[in-house]
Amino acid sequence: MFRTTYPALLASLLATASSLSAASLVRPQTIDDQIGIGYGLELTDINGDGRDDIVLVDKDNVAWYENPTWEKHIISGHLTERDHVCVAARDIDGDGQAEVAIGAQWQPRDTENSGAVFVLRAGSNRTQMWPPRELHHEPTVHRMHWVKAAGDDYFLTVLPLHGRGNDAGTGEGTGIKLLGYHTPASGSANGETFLINDQFHKAHNYDIVARGPQRSEALLTASMEGVHLLTPGTEPWRSVRLSREGAGEVRHGELPNGKPFVASIEPIHGNELVVNTYTSIDSQAQHLKRTVLADDYIQGHALAAADFLGIGSDQIIAGWRGGRPDDPVGIQLYRPNSDGSAWNLVADIDSGNMACEDLKVGDLNGDGRPEIVACGRRTKNVVIYWNTSAQP
Repeated sequence: MFRTTYPALLASLLATASSLSAASLVRPQTIDDQIGIGYGLELTDINGDGRDDIVLVDKDNVAWYENPTWEKHIISGHLTERDHVCVAARDIDGDGQAEVAIGAQWQPRDTENSGAVFVLRAGSNRTQMWPPRELHHEPTVHRMHWVKAAGDDYFLTVLPLHGRGNDAGTGEGTGIKLLGYHTPASGSANGETFLINDQFHKAHNYDIVARGPQRSEALLTASMEGVHLLTPGTEPWRSVRLSREGAGEVRHGELPNGKPFVASIEPIHGNELVVNTYTSIDSQAQHLKRTVLADDYIQGHALAAADFLGIGSDQIIAGWRGGRPDDPVGIQLYRPNSDGSAWNLVADIDSGNMACEDLKVGDLNGDGRPEIVACGRRTKNVVIYWNTSAQP
């Protein structure tokens, strides 16, 4: 995301970072140890005080933790018979307070009747319950984002895991309908949908790609068909395939030399943390190198690309949740050399205390250093990993 202009300083910092311990990089703070299943997180300003709060979609409620006390406010109870599964939270109307949508009725093997999509409407007191408005949905609703269009407009996007009626095991059958929703958080619009893509058959996650203040954001998708870049301008959106290996998580970042990289966990719920480097991330992208950083994850399920070390370019933070009760779980931080041809493990940010279902990275205390926030599945916790690294 940022290009360094001090290569000698960068090389020195990276050499030092490779020997750092987790204790010298983070100070963990558990803000909740009694959640059900922390399916997803967002970091955004909910109450308009200029500080990012933490939003959690739990199996049977939606809550936000107020910065800096981390007091928990439940804003939605259980809206469907089955679990909630995803959340999107972002200020889409410019008032400094985020809007919230959630996906629910999670039943991944029911490709006909599962799924639900809601926009929550805040009242004057944002610590109280937010009434829901239900929108159209496809089966197996799984991930969602508010996406910026050209200008100041936003729309909701929702990605199911499977296509309607397809085989949940093999993915064979109808393609997934990745939809956009023309609806503001106020619920004043009719929730009309438009098609973004319908070519994937098992898609697990996706990421937003910013393209400048006057341009619509693009999307990076991770599916059994690989990683694709989707760019607006037509319906469905234009699709460019960046990798062929099936993937479950995907994020993009920038190397010290300014070139982009795409990090993924392969396959879906997979064991490998993989990085691909490119000349650019657009329709003219040329692949440069594929690197496997780790191959021993058990159900890799969380990923971020951010400049945690403050070195002017991005590192990768990856987490895995394990499967059985005795499986190892944790979060790791990796950093690249100048061109991304080699990556080193900087530290195990967490080892054994976080069965990582999701993680996000953002500056929670305004000191210019981003924190890691993670939520656990079987560990049933929400933890802030405060950034204590020595930064330039």
